[in-house]
Order: sequence, then C-alpha cells, then structure tokens
Amino acid sequence: MTLGAFFLSIVPVFVKLIPPESGIPTTQKLFMRGAVATVVLAIVLLAKGISFKPGNPVLLGARSLFGIVAMLTYFLAVEGMPLAEAVTINKLSPFFVLILSWFFLGEKLRKIQILAIILAFAGVTMIMRPGSIPFTLPTGLALLSALFSGSAYTTLRALRKTDRPLLIVFWFSAAVTFIFLPSMIHGGIMPDFRTLVFLFCIGISGTAGQLFMTTAYRHAPGGEVAIYGYLSVIFSMSWQVLLFNSIPHAAVFAGAALILAGGWINYRSREIKSNELRRELCNI
Repeated sequence: MTLGAFFLSIVPVFVKLIPPESGIPTTQKLFMRGAVATVVLAIVLLAKGISFKPGNPVLLGARSLFGIVAMLTYFLAVEGMPLAEAVTINKLSPFFVLILSWFFLGEKLRKIQILAIILAFAGVTMIMRPGSIPFTLPTGLALLSALFSGSAYTTLRALRKTDRPLLIVFWFSAAVTFIFLPSMIHGGIMPDFRTLVFLFCIGISGTAGQLFMTTAYRHAPGGEVAIYGYLSVIFSMSWQVLLFNSIPHAAVFAGAALILAGGWINYRSREIKSNELRRELCNI
C-alpha cells in the first residue's frame, strides 16, 4: 500500500504537468492511462501463463465501472484545483470503504470507526473552507471520485476469492482503454515528445500504483491497509511545493491532519480488535 500510494501520487503530477495549451483532452490522458496498463499487464499475464478468463465477470464489470467514473472525476478535479487539495479530498475513499463494506458486505462498523469517519469528513470540510471559498465543480468532482473509488475498493474485497490482482487490474485497464478509445480516435491530439513522455508516465505510474493497491486490498481488510494509502497526501503536498512552487493553504494542512488522524484511529481500532481476538483464542 505504501508503494501504491507513492506511484499513485505521481499520476496527478503528470496530469498537471501537461499544460492546457497543449490541447490534450482529459479523455486522451485516461486512454493512455488504460492503454499502457493493458499492454504491460497482458504481457505479464501471458508470461505467467495466467488465463484471461475472469472468475466473476459481473463483479469485475462493476469494479471497472466504478473505477472508470472515479478516475474520470479525479483527473478533472486535479486539472481544476491545487494538487494537494484534490489528493487529500480523494483520501476520503477508505472511509467510504468502511461504510460500503458495512452496508454491502456485512463487515462490522465499530463506534471508534464512526468517530474516524466523522473526523475525516470534518477534515474535508475544513479544506473546502465553506464561507471563505465557493463550492466549485472541481471540489464536487474530487468528492465524487472518493465515493466511486471507495465503491471500487469495496468490490476488491468481494473479488479476492475469485480473481487474481493481475487479472483485476488488466480488465479494469482494458475497460478504460475501450471506453475512451472513440474519443481518442475522434478528438485526440498528436503530442510533442515531452507531452508524450508525460502521457506514458501517467500510464506506467498508474499501473504500478494500481497493482500494489489491488494486492494490498486482496490480502488484508480494507480498513487495515488503508492507513498506508494516506501517505499519498504527504507525497502530494511535497510535489506541490517542489514541482509547482506552491505552498498549500493552512486549512489544507489542518484538514489533512484531521483525515490522517481519522485514518490512524481506524487503524488502531482494527489493531485492538485483532489483539482482543488473539487473546480470546489463547484462552480457549
């Protein structure tokens, strides 16, 4: 999850590094994100002798649909607002995992986890600074990306018994490529060399991050590994300062602290629960 957070934090950096005057539409960035991953993963699957046949095509289709909407809204949010704010708001997704896992998968939601969720949403409210700045379309898109990301991650928990991480990421990437191929054909722009490198970097870093993240959610409960995903908040703030010479507003730091605190509380609640279970087993 730590490696996933690092590589996924690089994706919006390359999205923002492509200047608006280049004329590259968001759909072309998404197509490259999917196409590069599809080719790389197809080679890996063939080399490992893994069948391309999905174990649960319906659930895999739902995961792909949620992921496509999440990625589209996320890219649009990144293009329209500061990097650190977009990434931090997107970090609500693990809390949506908690809520959706409780609602759809029957996983228990403890009181301390409810406190963590409240802290996280309070942090996002602080970042949005209601009354100081208007609620903008990019902000709404960032929230939507968190919701649909949480929905996609929840399906990963259900897919862990039927499909391998490589296969899940391959079919998701193939779906992204297929969905945005018509737009690429009719509205794509021939990029210069520098922009082409950035487009490929979107695909490479996104593929690596997605694969590490999918593997993490496959081998541990969502709430347990999610805390390491919050490192992308720290990474994104660093990228904003180092690459874009922009220091995030104090409210962003405060809001991020609340979200990180919520993530830590959730992690600790899982850890305490696991220790209690081990003690009970020892007493049997």
